[in-house]
Amino acid sequence: MTIDRFFDWFQLAALAGLLCLGIVRSVMLYARGVHVLVIDRQRTVSQMLSDLLLVTLLLLLFYYFVAYSWPLPDAFVLPWLGMQLIDASTAKTIGAMFSAAGLVIYGSAIRAFGHSWRIGIDRKSPGSLVTTGIFTWTRNPIYLAFDLLAIAAFLLQGWLIFLVLAVIIVLMIHEQICREERFLSEQYGDAYHNYSARVGRYLTGCCKA
Repeated sequence: MTIDRFFDWFQLAALAGLLCLGIVRSVMLYARGVHVLVIDRQRTVSQMLSDLLLVTLLLLLFYYFVAYSWPLPDAFVLPWLGMQLIDASTAKTIGAMFSAAGLVIYGSAIRAFGHSWRIGIDRKSPGSLVTTGIFTWTRNPIYLAFDLLAIAAFLLQGWLIFLVLAVIIVLMIHEQICREERFLSEQYGDAYHNYSARVGRYLTGCCKA
């Protein structure tokens, strides 16, 4: 196996691990009467479109990584997006580290969440505010994990399409975080404000606003 194939398979394994962790945890919670996937019916039309676009971009990111690693047809890619910007072992190594870190952070997050894990804003039964475990280091570990995986995909593959997707996904995730933080502030009041003062939005010690 060449070094390039190793990094391809490493990222594919990380993506498969993320998917398996999410499915297994969702099934476990569902068996206990907890519905992980919720729909916020108070979203505006623009917010619904933003959510749909973010999900679509994440699916495209995963597809393109599989397509370029397997390989599969790289459908929907404009010719100029197929330009390779970097192809260095150092970048691939950093990308693999980001990918592994993202998987560990994601797994730690859904474990620390307990019964409070939701995909979407749950206004009816949001669960308790979680501030322990990985949440002592970051207020948004799952979103941080997705950011790391998006950046890792570009570092591992080096194609322009991955850079474009990573930039857009990171920006859209930031908007999603801000939206959820407004809900958490309304839902938990001083408890969330005090928590926000201690722990950073992405990492403790940075961006606490």
